[in-house]
Amino acid sequence: MMIKNLPKRSPGFVKGIPIPATAAVDAFNNLVNAWKDCKDTAEIERTKRENIKSWRDTNIKAIEENSAILKIYLERSFQERAETIQSTFERLDKALADGNTAAVGLMLNAIVAIVKESPLAQARQVIADMNNPNVSMIEI
Repeated sequence: MMIKNLPKRSPGFVKGIPIPATAAVDAFNNLVNAWKDCKDTAEIERTKRENIKSWRDTNIKAIEENSAILKIYLERSFQERAETIQSTFERLDKALADGNTAAVGLMLNAIVAIVKESPLAQARQVIADMNNPNVSMIEI
């Protein structure tokens, strides 16, 4: 449907609304202020994202370093434990071969004590020490 004979402008309509002389300047200033606010907000948010990325990278690095330390600790701890158990069993075998019941009792008690100790429980203490700022050195 096509409407014909409509005026291209509505004469008198715009002329009938009073517009203050400063309206154009105020509108421009509002536009400039909105642009500045947008620019400032974008800068603030970019800085926040950079700070978050930096925090993330720092924490990932710390986790990787702590993981490497813990891995070394556990490897050495289990290796030392295996060597201790092996040598204790060798002494137990010798005590049995010699018929030394006192030494057999001591070796059995030693084996039980070793088995009761958990390297993972000790690792918990190592982790606590790594997170403690007052601990300056951890022996592995």
